[in-house]
Amino acid sequence: MAKKASTEFSVSGSSYAGMILGYRMIGEDAAHDSYTVTTSYVVPDSAMTVRFVAPPSGNVEISCSFWMSAISDGAEFSLSTGTSYAELDETHTYDADSTIFIDETDHTVHTIIFAVTGLTAGTDTTYYLAGHATGAATYIRHGRFRTGGAHSPPIILKAVALPATIVTGQ
Repeated sequence: MAKKASTEFSVSGSSYAGMILGYRMIGEDAAHDSYTVTTSYVVPDSAMTVRFVAPPSGNVEISCSFWMSAISDGAEFSLSTGTSYAELDETHTYDADSTIFIDETDHTVHTIIFAVTGLTAGTDTTYYLAGHATGAATYIRHGRFRTGGAHSPPIILKAVALPATIVTGQ
């Protein structure tokens, strides 16, 4: 609980809000690797996971940052509860249109953020990043590309505790 002079500044049950609960970095100094995002929802690699213990609020933010390349294709992303795609919930599957669309032969770093609520405090939880591409040439890449030291950014998955009260704006 965050207090000063007997005044609480945190929402009740939210003392962990903002705390990083889980962090996964893939490929900072590893050999260059590429994962194909297929035209069916799949977890591209079992390492694309974040594990954490649910905070007292039961609310977490899962952020996934990665370098993606494609040729006039898009991709949609989802949270999975297993390495064989198992959708966490339809609200954690961003499939209204391509979440990311690349209109030429491009590549850039992207971040996808999911807010997960209603978890049971103290529960050991693991989520996987899953993706679905609109075409056959969509990739997530990471690691050292050349011996001289050029790198693609690492893949980062992070779980951060959210407060008990979340304003949704609806």
